[in-house]
Amino acid sequence: MKNLFPFLALIVFLIMHLSIYFLFFKRMIKTRFPLLLLKYFLIFNFLGILCYFWGRYYFNMPLTLYFLASLSIGVAFVLFVVTLIYQPLSLIPYFNKKRRGFFKNIINAGSGIFAGGYLSWGIIEGGLKPKVEVIELPLLKLPAPFSAVQISDLHIGGLIEKNAVREIVQQTNTLKPDVIFLTGDIIDAEISRVSEALQELSNLQAPLGIYFVPGNHEYFHNIGELLGAIRSMGIKILENENILLEKNGENLINLAGVYDLFGRRVGVLEPNLEDALKDREESLPTILLAHQPKFILEIEEKNQVDLVLSGHTHGGQIFPFAFLVTLDQPYLAGLYQHNTRTQIYVNRGTGFWGPPMRILARAEITYFKFLTA
Repeated sequence: MKNLFPFLALIVFLIMHLSIYFLFFKRMIKTRFPLLLLKYFLIFNFLGILCYFWGRYYFNMPLTLYFLASLSIGVAFVLFVVTLIYQPLSLIPYFNKKRRGFFKNIINAGSGIFAGGYLSWGIIEGGLKPKVEVIELPLLKLPAPFSAVQISDLHIGGLIEKNAVREIVQQTNTLKPDVIFLTGDIIDAEISRVSEALQELSNLQAPLGIYFVPGNHEYFHNIGELLGAIRSMGIKILENENILLEKNGENLINLAGVYDLFGRRVGVLEPNLEDALKDREESLPTILLAHQPKFILEIEEKNQVDLVLSGHTHGGQIFPFAFLVTLDQPYLAGLYQHNTRTQIYVNRGTGFWGPPMRILARAEITYFKFLTA
């Protein structure tokens, strides 16, 4: 699966680059030499994407080079969006023959300026440290208030190396939560390549413990070995099971967790809601950790799950790709009421995948204040 994913991604990026050239550059630029320069720019950018996947999955490269290679993905995203916007705009000059040249020049110049600003905005927002989203949430039957932090989609590997993980750990510990939830896609590389960065997670501090469920990207990198490394750090993996969280000797909640839906595609470590909820303390509220928001479609009111914590979507990461995410996932980011009993919170992701960019979807650490209802 690890080998198939980069191959499929490269096909998609190749189609994007061809679209950018034929539907944007070639229609906008008529002079031969500038068009030739843009053609070679796209070839160079696609080679950068090749280097990105090579460095991500097969070869360790210097961080500076890796940063530049990852930006190639962002450039492709931005130019493809501008290409889509350019198509209807390019028709405007044909409605005014007298000022056709003027409108063409305005649209072409505006498209170039927009592309540059769009890319710059993404890099700036992507470089901001995760925003702490504070959520106050009453839970029925909760005997006493407590606090929790959710970290999701950190994607350790590549640019998310030990220094980046250390900063996130420090930011989390400053919040002094009672418990920490890691809701998948925390690791996105072979354990041998990220052992130092992963070890930084052992510095997370929460008196009620640290709990983890895998995301789809963990399945790409020898998931058995990754789970073993996580266990060795004292982090509890919820493997289609639930436990009782206690504070000051008093039972607080049922905390349940499931494997990711991707396990069904590969026939390994498949999620099972029935097992995850078995033998709960029914007098207490239940929080379920499930990486993909669409797992909630399997939850009915009779399951008596009070809250699902998910990630996976990155909040779209780079607008307007949020619209594509919603074709696959029922919820994008934030808090939703799924049915009369169950709510779901979707974390926008604490790291990023691909380019170090975000647009209208800033990285997030979620701090929950759970209150008695």
